[in-house]
Amino acid sequence: MGHLGNLKITVLNDLVDTLKLHFYSSDLSDEKELEDYNKIVSLFCDIKSEAMQIKNADTQKRFISHEFHGYKFRVMASAQSGFNVVIQNGDVSISLLKHSVKHNNPLIKVEFRAEFLCRYGYIKAIQSVKNLIQNFLLNYHVKVSEIHLAKDIQGYEFCTFDFHRVKTLSKTKTIFHNDISSEYYFGNRFTGFSVGKGDEMLRVYNKTVEITQKKQKAFIEVLKWANNPDFDNKKNVWRLEFQLRRESLKYLLGNDGLLDSLDNVLKSISNLWNYCINRFVHKNLDNTQVQEQITQMKILKNGTFKYLSAETLRKRFQRADTSIVWDSIQTFEGNVGYELQKVKDIKKPEVQYVKNAFKAIISTFVKLKRGDFNSHELTEILLEADREQREKTDINIIDNARLKALDYMSHAKVFYEKTGIIEDGFDKFNKDLANNLQHTFALIENEPSSILTFEQFQKRLIA
Repeated sequence: MGHLGNLKITVLNDLVDTLKLHFYSSDLSDEKELEDYNKIVSLFCDIKSEAMQIKNADTQKRFISHEFHGYKFRVMASAQSGFNVVIQNGDVSISLLKHSVKHNNPLIKVEFRAEFLCRYGYIKAIQSVKNLIQNFLLNYHVKVSEIHLAKDIQGYEFCTFDFHRVKTLSKTKTIFHNDISSEYYFGNRFTGFSVGKGDEMLRVYNKTVEITQKKQKAFIEVLKWANNPDFDNKKNVWRLEFQLRRESLKYLLGNDGLLDSLDNVLKSISNLWNYCINRFVHKNLDNTQVQEQITQMKILKNGTFKYLSAETLRKRFQRADTSIVWDSIQTFEGNVGYELQKVKDIKKPEVQYVKNAFKAIISTFVKLKRGDFNSHELTEILLEADREQREKTDINIIDNARLKALDYMSHAKVFYEKTGIIEDGFDKFNKDLANNLQHTFALIENEPSSILTFEQFQKRLIA
């Protein structure tokens, strides 16, 4: 049974705890609507200028109150980066940006308060915000910038060893305080840890302790825990929270397409939960096994020890069952999610990429030469790179680039077939690439290319 025995885990609630939305105009040809929108933003910017005259070290107290279509807001003196003005109240914080033909940025960013999401429920809270946004824009589409899915549980006390029980695909895992992973302490008391990067992250923390430190967080106890007959106010409540940002969401494919839009995300909440609990898995390892994971050695009965190989530790982790904690949190709002597919993005080739790459070559070469520049030496370095490429693969550096272009097209085809999205110019790019390579075949006697090169070309072209 591992280290957990016959514990009984109580799930108190499921939550969408954090939600950030981006609103884009879906009709850029409607000049009248965009002009009216800019007038509204200008109005709030004028009020912001008044707020900037307020002197106070606390930025949250530098605001002017203003009512807009029956909604009361504080117009803040400071704005979020990339936006002109921020208005907020107890439910939401809204950042506004004037429309300009020079950018395709979101015009409106909405950040929901956790208490608002908990009190209303995320479906009603979103609809309420949509009704509000109708006063700014009539024609818009919405993308999810960030979403946090969470459960509150009782019956298991996490400790520092649990950090080492989490199996994740994250390449970096550390207990030090940094942006990748960290442990949290309140005095000498362990209160939680986080694993992963910003786009995909797991946080496990003692919600009871957090509430004692931040009284404003106590709403969850009143709105959720108190209504659950299994809640024990003498036990700690632990929060399991998964953070997902758009950089991860836009690569996830559900039954209705990529989770790049708000509608598709809302249809896939339980599927997202399923995705998260399989990306971060809590394993049933006992304390001795965890100690051996940390020290990478095993103490033998005679008092001596032996070092454990990385492969041994990896297989042990792989073979271990999931913990009773993870077995208890398989559903979200009672729904079993299905597996989401993860697709890789296709970045359309652009002239700017070539310019940036050339700038990087020149910059690195000049640093190497201590500020000097010699085109002949740079040429020799490029020729040397070509010689190294030939020695390694028997393919020259130009043909290697052509092969990568073919791999790009193969990747693009898979991506477009799965998502149903076809980039403008894709078909012409594909046709031109094939024609240019066929022309290269015709020049085989004059090209410094090997037979191996053309065998690789042919394999990819047929595929």
